[in-house]
Amino acid sequence: MTKLLSAVCAWLCLLQPALAWDAEGHMVVAQIAYKHLDSEVKAKCDTLIAVSLPYKSSSSSNFVTAACWADDYKSSLGTGGWHYIDLPFSLDGTSTNGVDPGTSNVVSAINQCVATLRNPGSALTNQATALRYLLHFVGDIEQPLHCSTAVSAAHPTGDAGGNLFYLNGDWSNLHYLWDDGGGYLEDYIQRPLDTSSMATLSNKVVAVEAAYPYTNSVGAIPNPMDWAVEGRGLAQTVCYVGITNNSTPSAAYTNSAQTNTEQRMAIGGQRLAKLLGSIFVTNSPNLGPLTVSNGNFRFTWSAVTNRSYRVQWKSQLNAATWNDLSDVTASGSSVTFSDPVAQGQRFYRVVVVN
Repeated sequence: MTKLLSAVCAWLCLLQPALAWDAEGHMVVAQIAYKHLDSEVKAKCDTLIAVSLPYKSSSSSNFVTAACWADDYKSSLGTGGWHYIDLPFSLDGTSTNGVDPGTSNVVSAINQCVATLRNPGSALTNQATALRYLLHFVGDIEQPLHCSTAVSAAHPTGDAGGNLFYLNGDWSNLHYLWDDGGGYLEDYIQRPLDTSSMATLSNKVVAVEAAYPYTNSVGAIPNPMDWAVEGRGLAQTVCYVGITNNSTPSAAYTNSAQTNTEQRMAIGGQRLAKLLGSIFVTNSPNLGPLTVSNGNFRFTWSAVTNRSYRVQWKSQLNAATWNDLSDVTASGSSVTFSDPVAQGQRFYRVVVVN
């Protein structure tokens, strides 16, 4: 068994049940991400997903369905504590002192997966396992109740991400309601994906991206703790507002949960794509000489098909910041760019965006 799987088995499950979004939610996040990976990053991911692992089945054989793998085997591997982080906040002024999120949580798990994938010396099976976990955990951390625990006089050590906040009606507790997206997500979707399931998933992805279109940005390895803190803020300002213990959620409340779930899945898909692009980016652009032709500066750089690049400039090389000029998506193995000779001295650079 790989070192990573051995490490996984050593991490103990904590108290809070961790189901995260239904399988559909994780697959929506993964499908959005996959759509926006360039050809080289897709190929790297596909190769890792195809690696044979001790815990693997046909139900998680591609990038999208592999996003459910961490839930499929968390009982077998004892990894429940990797799916959430209990960042405390107070509902009624009760002190949160002493409520410790611990060190084995979704933030540390994401960091460990990123480190494994960025290490060229990592064994292939370790990288394959890390990718499967990462596909799932970037979805988990977008569910606000996977980033929070509400402290109160009734629950001075927290309510386990809403698991102890009981409800009447369709959902037994607040955590379950948000895992279900307030009814936005399917309780069950066939895996491996059959024709009907693929249509259901595709329609959901189209709707999510229509509401929240993908935006390119300069790639960087983020701090997942920032994502978790953002999630706790949403728990405090959205999830626990307009609802009380042992009540039946109103239509207004479930509508809010559905809207927020759609947005969080869009954000998760975009973050996953950008994170994978930053981890696996290779073949940095190699700029050719700058020439002047027909009143334009022209230069060319080596490229990867479907990868996006940002041209930046500054007038003095020692200036503190670069100015964005244009984003270009490569349609082949090279890109030629022109800029009118209508200004003074300029220095150019090209950076990868995703």
